Amino acid sequence: MQVKEIFVIRCISCLSVVLLHTISMVLFFRGDMLSDTVRVVESFRTLLMFSTPAFIFISEFLLAHAYPGGVPQGFLKKRFKTIFVPFLFIAVLDAFVTTGLMMQQFHMTAIITKLLANIFLGNFIGYFILVIFQFYLLHMCFHSFLQKASPKWVLSVSFAVTALYLSYFTFINPPVLKEMAPFPFSWVPFPGWLFYFCLAYYCGKNYKSFLALLDKYKYAVYGTALISAAAIVAISFFGENITVNSKRPDIMFYSTSIIFLCFHLFSKLNAVPRLIMMISNYSFSIYLLHAFLLIFGLVILTAFEGLHAAAACVLLFVICTGGAMFISWAVNKCKYGYMFVGKIYQPKQRKTERNIQHHAG
Repeated sequence: MQVKEIFVIRCISCLSVVLLHTISMVLFFRGDMLSDTVRVVESFRTLLMFSTPAFIFISEFLLAHAYPGGVPQGFLKKRFKTIFVPFLFIAVLDAFVTTGLMMQQFHMTAIITKLLANIFLGNFIGYFILVIFQFYLLHMCFHSFLQKASPKWVLSVSFAVTALYLSYFTFINPPVLKEMAPFPFSWVPFPGWLFYFCLAYYCGKNYKSFLALLDKYKYAVYGTALISAAAIVAISFFGENITVNSKRPDIMFYSTSIIFLCFHLFSKLNAVPRLIMMISNYSFSIYLLHAFLLIFGLVILTAFEGLHAAAACVLLFVICTGGAMFISWAVNKCKYGYMFVGKIYQPKQRKTERNIQHHAG
């Protein structure tokens, strides 16, 4: 059974990632013009930070929901072809673009160094894929344990582990973002995401009960979402040396509340709107490709200095989203195109729908 809420959450999360990076680029080039409003925009940009935790949640939720008895044979092989191979291709592309075009170091030593950092340290936009594959392995290894263990105990321990991990790298030893290392390795290890993984497992495994619980405590869901949203914006605005990213302990509360809110609201939908479904189906390709299309942002913001920041954001957002979808559509026309830009998800038709189409034909 397909979970319609997943398509909507995946779409929103995907667009949030694109918007997040679009705003970042515009602020980088237009920050001086915006002056005092930069800090306000940066603070509200924190509201988009639920997107990466939501992707983690979705990945494990689907595994627990679709394979309650354990993953099928050939599971990792299929994911390697459709997810990890595109990750490798984009890692190579990023190494060439970053060292050649951005850093002006177009020689093999620099390219290979960047490529190895991309693949093994997650030093580019694709670091998220390394996180996902860790959880594929954890799911396969600990599925039986999670089935038997007490959810309260597992969730409590995983929450403590993730909170401590994120607190350490937020307050005690924050990573230093360098020009050649904008994605620190501390974002990759699974302890930083463990709570989302465990929570998603139990929510996916007990999907109907999960929705019933959200319905029962719907006002608590609404209230928690509002309070946590206000809290992270305030912390980002008033806090000293607080970075805007999803690897903060306070984002755990916010992301969880937004995920719960989305499941509660979108469970009421009779059907997923076509546009949302289409964007959701292209989400992996959009995620992989949108950062490269931001290069157009560099051209636009440099060539049109008078372009208003808000208009620039909208224009770049459309280019990055629409451009990534078009490239994915075109490349997937080739038999093995999915191994370069990611596979376009095709929802399985219900048996009755297939029969109707067969007879109609």
